[in-house]
Amino acid sequence: MIFQIKKFSQKLLLPLGRKLSNIPANVFTVISLFFSLISGLGFYLKLLPLIIICLFLIELFDQLDGVIARLQGPTKFGAFLDSTLDRYGDAAIFIGIILGGYTTPFLGLLAFIGAFLTSYTRARIEGLYNKSLGGVGLLERTDRVPLLIIGAIFQIFFTGALWWTMILMIIGSHITVFQRILYAFKNIPRNREEKIIS
Repeated sequence: MIFQIKKFSQKLLLPLGRKLSNIPANVFTVISLFFSLISGLGFYLKLLPLIIICLFLIELFDQLDGVIARLQGPTKFGAFLDSTLDRYGDAAIFIGIILGGYTTPFLGLLAFIGAFLTSYTRARIEGLYNKSLGGVGLLERTDRVPLLIIGAIFQIFFTGALWWTMILMIIGSHITVFQRILYAFKNIPRNREEKIIS
């Protein structure tokens, strides 16, 4: 991963996570989705200050969710809810970027497909291989929001910064998908006797 966010979030957010550990982690998952929806609206309305603030809050609550879940003991439903709501949040952001005119529909769709497959390949491999895939890939989900934050900040000064951000996201996400396919090829058994239900 590019930004190595998770390596630092545990240490930085652990004290805050301990203070908030009596609140269910799923609450922070929902809060993150809320700010994703607001961010998507901000992209559509071209409100860059609102976009930047919301993206920071998305990243904060997304990381805090993980820290608190580890403190409380992660649950399968919590992991499912987090993954599902993250997809809604991603969709809201990409739709906002496209409708706001920051990229073309075609490039926006390529970016969204890459983002979706990045998350899907992780979930699918972890379900089959029963091992965390964190850290495998150039551009994980935890890297996408920081990349968008940087792009939104530069967009204030340079028209087209978010367009280039989407190009980087397309390249990075599809490279990540390929890396995970390669990881699966090397690590998941290909025994024909094992029946896998899609």
